[in-house]
Amino acid sequence: MDLVQFDPFSLFRDFDRQFSAGRRPQAWLPSVDVLDRGDDLVIRVEVSGVTAEDIDLTIEDRTLTIAGSRTFEYDTDEGAVHRREIRTGSFERTLVLPEGINPEEITASVDNGILEIAVPRRPEVLPRKVKVEIAKG
Repeated sequence: MDLVQFDPFSLFRDFDRQFSAGRRPQAWLPSVDVLDRGDDLVIRVEVSGVTAEDIDLTIEDRTLTIAGSRTFEYDTDEGAVHRREIRTGSFERTLVLPEGINPEEITASVDNGILEIAVPRRPEVLPRKVKVEIAKG
């Protein structure tokens, strides 16, 4: 039997999905992953259909704001659109970054629909290994 990590927020998503059925669609909000890679904090944002020119990244103090928009043009001269499930429009995600980041050196790139933001940490906050001598008693 495999162990599965419990996500308490999944209950809220399920609850919201149940009560939003039949109502107008919610605004589009891209999914975000945050992970450590070496000395950087890496933020990956799923932005399929969004170009780099349509994304705006700003940082103020420790708050990173990712904003943008996505639109799709449908050519209906040949026929009608029967179903539209791909969400479009503007989005904005705000993340509070941890202490000790270096905002002047943040880099970002978009590849295959994934926006990747690398947030370097200041050298003084990086973990370091210290050898401790043990006295013989």
